[in-house]
Amino acid sequence: MEPSQPPPHSRAAMRAPRFLLVDDDPAVIRGLFRLLKTLRPSAQINRAENAERAIRLLDELKYDVVITDLQMPGASGLRVLEELEARHPETVRIVHSSQPESAESQRVRKLADAIIPKPLGAASLIEALERGALAVGLRAARSSMR
Repeated sequence: MEPSQPPPHSRAAMRAPRFLLVDDDPAVIRGLFRLLKTLRPSAQINRAENAERAIRLLDELKYDVVITDLQMPGASGLRVLEELEARHPETVRIVHSSQPESAESQRVRKLADAIIPKPLGAASLIEALERGALAVGLRAARSSMR
C-alpha cells in the first residue's frame, strides 16, 4: 500500500470525497461541476447558489472541500469561510473569484487555503486542492500540539 493512501478500513477509504460549490452564477457552478467530475468521478458534489444556502448545507453534511465565490447577493463568501473556520476547520476552503484582487484582503487570505481566479482551468484547480490539503494537514498538526 502506498503511504498516501488511507488504510483499507478507514472512514476516508469508505466514502467518496464531498465537495460543495458556492456561486450565484449557474454557468460557473456547471463548469466547476464538470471539471471536478472529470478529476474525481466518484465525488459527491453539492451546489449552493448563495452563502445562506451553503451554510444550511454545512449543517446537513460534512464536506472535504468547499469552493466559494466571494461576491454574491446577500451574505458574501466571506461568511461561508468564517463558518467553515469556526465549525469545520478540517474542510479545505478555496475562494474562486472573478476579482482575485478583492480576495486579497488579509481576512480572506487568513481564512482561505487557496485563492484561484475565474475562469478556472484544471491545473489551477488541482494546485488549489493540493495546497488546501496541505493547509488542512498543517492545521490538524498545530491543533494536536496544543
